[in-house]
Amino acid sequence: MIKLYDKNIARNPVARAIAKQQLKQAMLDMRIALLLMDEGADVSEHILTISDSIHVVAACYEIMDKNDSREARMLRSAMSIMRECSQNKFKWRKDWAITIDNAINICSENWTKIPSTTFQRAMKQILG
Repeated sequence: MIKLYDKNIARNPVARAIAKQQLKQAMLDMRIALLLMDEGADVSEHILTISDSIHVVAACYEIMDKNDSREARMLRSAMSIMRECSQNKFKWRKDWAITIDNAINICSENWTKIPSTTFQRAMKQILG
C-alpha cells in the first residue's frame, strides 16, 4: 500500500489529491476483499500488501508517544493477527476480518494527519 511517488507529484496539489484518492481506493478494495475472503483461503498476497502500511502507521503512533491510544492498540492487535496468520501459513480466519479492517481504516484515515517527518522516520525504521 505504501507507494513512492516522483517528487513532482508532491509539489502538485492536483497530483497529490489524485494519488491520495488512489491510495484510499486501494485500501477500500483491500478491506472489501478481506471481508469477503473464505475461511482457510490463502491471504499471503493480501497480508503482505497491507503489512507495511499497518507497521509504519503503528510506528508513527509509537514515535508520537501515542502508544496508549485506541488506534495504536487496534494497530497492535492487527499486527498480532498478521503474525498469527503468517504462522498459520497465511490461511485466513474470518474472525480476523474486523480487526484487520479496523487497522486498514486507521491507516487510511490517519496517515495524512501524521507529521511528514514522523512518517519518514517510521518508514526508515520499518522499511529500512
